[in-house]
Amino acid sequence: MQNINPSSHLNRRGRFYTFLGVLIFFSGLISVALGVLIFFLPLLGTSLSSPAALCLNVIGLGMVAGGGFAIFRGITLKKDNPLAYEVGEAMRSLLGSDPRYTFVRNLSRRGLGYIDAVLVGPPGALVFRTVDYGGEWINERVDWRNRVKGNRLRPASTNPTRECARDVYALRKFLASHRLEKVPVYGVVVFTKPVKLSGQGSVIPIAEKHLLYPVLSQNYLSDERISNPQIRAAVDALIE
Repeated sequence: MQNINPSSHLNRRGRFYTFLGVLIFFSGLISVALGVLIFFLPLLGTSLSSPAALCLNVIGLGMVAGGGFAIFRGITLKKDNPLAYEVGEAMRSLLGSDPRYTFVRNLSRRGLGYIDAVLVGPPGALVFRTVDYGGEWINERVDWRNRVKGNRLRPASTNPTRECARDVYALRKFLASHRLEKVPVYGVVVFTKPVKLSGQGSVIPIAEKHLLYPVLSQNYLSDERISNPQIRAAVDALIE
């Protein structure tokens, strides 16, 4: 099994955000400069210069802020996902050297969004939502609760099941756009830290990292569903 990070694609996306941000930022500066120029030199006449200058300044300042954010996004784009790498290494120890399996982590694609990791192999595609929450977590179908101070249970502030389901639907749509709609897509929520975890009627399987194999053996690993050419095509679509 391979545990890979499509860094070349992420680097291209980072460069795109940075270039776009620089373009928008300097366009905003030009707009602000024009607004100041029109205000002090009423080129459009006394009745139109002030409103025009105000509009240019407002638009320009908005573009400067938006361009700055895009530059920041491009520079700080996550280059890897340590939790996903950790889970990928755990999967490698479970699946061994079987070359038919590829674990692709830190996926960020237009039309797909961001996904922690996807395992592609003979059983199909498996979407991972990796979290490092500690404490006690209880899953009931799609809902989550955790225990807080005073031994009280309350609805969790985050819902990894819904997040994983969103990623599963996004991957199905993405694969269909590449004519790979016959590749089945599954999901799993993985807790990487020691945690007190329980579930009842879980819509998406949940597991601690060290219990992944018995959990996946009940669904994802229970059968081989796609051929080697389909596996290769799905991996290529994710990392191209």
